[in-house]
Amino acid sequence: MARRREPARPPALGARALLERLARHRVDYVLIGGVAERLWGSPRLTDDLDVCPATGRTNLRRLAAALNGLGAAFRPAGPEEGFAPPEPWSESSLGNFTSLALTTPHGWLDVWFRPDGTSGYDELVRNAGEVELGGIPVRIASLDDIIRSKEAAGGTRYLAQLPLLRELREQRRRLKEERETEQ
Repeated sequence: MARRREPARPPALGARALLERLARHRVDYVLIGGVAERLWGSPRLTDDLDVCPATGRTNLRRLAAALNGLGAAFRPAGPEEGFAPPEPWSESSLGNFTSLALTTPHGWLDVWFRPDGTSGYDELVRNAGEVELGGIPVRIASLDDIIRSKEAAGGTRYLAQLPLLRELREQRRRLKEERETEQ
């Protein structure tokens, strides 16, 4: 009788270490996904860090250097450990993907060059918020952009998150209006 294979368990997410590495290499990106949602106030937990990088040549070189420094490996569905790319990450190798699911010593890192429902970094950065996390400036996708991307992605998992995100957006709008009327 064949043993059923359990899905891979994600390693502990060291978001700060991943963000530090991206900052050290001066990678331009917008934080998307669950960590961005948490920064906007969502209680949802996540197992990975999702980023949407700028796709200019210089930035792709910086991203490749950061990924090489992290020892980032492909993370196919199933195996707990990924497999290394056939050669070190480079500007040209990154240009061949629309997204990458990676594993690193600091947890899972997903790189989305064009998240669903968006045209990518240039669009997301226009509406992005900015926060400082442990001295690292981080751009985070707006709630409107996160919601639009999840709507476009579809799927039960993403659609189930929408009511909470819409409520969070509404709460933030009401709070902003209250502050404006108090001034």
